[in-house]
Amino acid sequence: MTVRTFTFQQPRWRPFGRLLGDTFGTLAASAVWVLVLRWLLDRLLVQQLPPAEQGNLIMLAALALGGAVVALLWWELLRRWSWQLLPTRRALSLRGMLELTPSEFEAYVAQRLFARQGYHVVNTRDTKDGGIDILLTDSKGQRAVVQCKRYRNTVGEEVVRDLYGTMIHSDAAHGFLVATSPISAAARKWAGDKPITLIDGATLEKLARTQSRRLR
Repeated sequence: MTVRTFTFQQPRWRPFGRLLGDTFGTLAASAVWVLVLRWLLDRLLVQQLPPAEQGNLIMLAALALGGAVVALLWWELLRRWSWQLLPTRRALSLRGMLELTPSEFEAYVAQRLFARQGYHVVNTRDTKDGGIDILLTDSKGQRAVVQCKRYRNTVGEEVVRDLYGTMIHSDAAHGFLVATSPISAAARKWAGDKPITLIDGATLEKLARTQSRRLR
């Protein structure tokens, strides 16, 4: 028995340092824009060169375009920083995750790991969910299923087998197993040649601190 496979857009969890680098880059671009603005104002107000001069018109158009680009960069940065700084969206430690109820943990994984990566996310009901805790849809309409395990003990092969069965039943392109505990070597070996991503507790804690992105 095999599952139909499609191309599912995989998350691109990027390190937090990338966000810092993008912030410094936007600051530099903003500084250049301000310097050019001051230079042009000096030409127009101090040197009293005519605004209708071709060179000045070109610079004014370039400044307007550059200002729009810088504004968009800052808007995107504010969105990305909000995921890092707002208390209601903060990344939790493993201890903090284990203190959540199962439903709260599923909601945390849905928002912290997947929604901020650009997926359309649906949290299924706690009962009669068919083994699907979270249903993901990428920008191309392909679906993936997520199972969340707020465990303290090692996750075994049987859990991965159940996830694979759920994928087949729901005709999903990919499956994610997200756990707070370690995942056994047998489970990893069994999932090795299948469209399944296994995220153990240590990896989950790390990914929760990565920056967000948008699907293209």
